[in-house]
Amino acid sequence: MLRLLLKILLLPPDLLKSHAQGYVDLASEVGARYLCTLKNRWVMYALSVLTLLLALIFGGVALMLWGTLPLQDAPHAWILLALPVACLFVSGLCWWWARTQRLQPLLQEIQTQIALDLQAIRQVHSV
Repeated sequence: MLRLLLKILLLPPDLLKSHAQGYVDLASEVGARYLCTLKNRWVMYALSVLTLLLALIFGGVALMLWGTLPLQDAPHAWILLALPVACLFVSGLCWWWARTQRLQPLLQEIQTQIALDLQAIRQVHSV
């Protein structure tokens, strides 16, 4: 194993530098994807809460209007129910969409790449 470590240390520095830069690029890409998914997930949760709040407000307003308006003079009374139900549906849809966005383990791809590099080193060492 010491012989293999000595071979690695005697490699040209540009080769080691480019390999390390590859790891940095991989970590940067994985981190950016993770943050993008996390941001999208929290935006969808915020939209879900906002539309739920709007559904509650519109539902309260519809209940007050329904209590004060005579029903025989309101041919389109179904609209009083349609707006809160639509907002409630959009809220549920946003919540479901946020729940379906799965976050991948942050270091899984980097660990896979390290395992592949170690496997390549072992293959070279065994030859």
